[in-house]
Amino acid sequence: MAFKTKIWLTILVVFGFDAIASILSKSFQFDYTRLIWVSFAIYLVAGYWGAQHRGFVYGIALSSLAGFVNSTIGWFVSRMIGPFTLTRIPSLSPVVVVLVIVTVTASAFFFGLIGAGLCKIFGRTRSAVA
Repeated sequence: MAFKTKIWLTILVVFGFDAIASILSKSFQFDYTRLIWVSFAIYLVAGYWGAQHRGFVYGIALSSLAGFVNSTIGWFVSRMIGPFTLTRIPSLSPVVVVLVIVTVTASAFFFGLIGAGLCKIFGRTRSAVA
């Protein structure tokens, strides 16, 4: 599969997760923040998937993109839907927005590093295929 296709599918998965999770959270009144582990799983899988047959750096790049999309478009979609949360959501000052984008993208980088590393260990990266 072309890496460009992987990029678009990753964006779609992140966008879809944020929208569906927000709707379900709002409908069934469960705390949206309890689903953070799903985001981490998406970053880990994106890291593995991006590194598969392309190389370690591609895995990290794809997972970082997933985190960036999650903290920008995904956050916007989620805020528009209005998920149920037990914690108060702070006002969106520029400092808060930048802090969230940097933090989420960095955590996606970290989980992508693990995913790409697992791909490398299992011999699925380009460098392992001779």
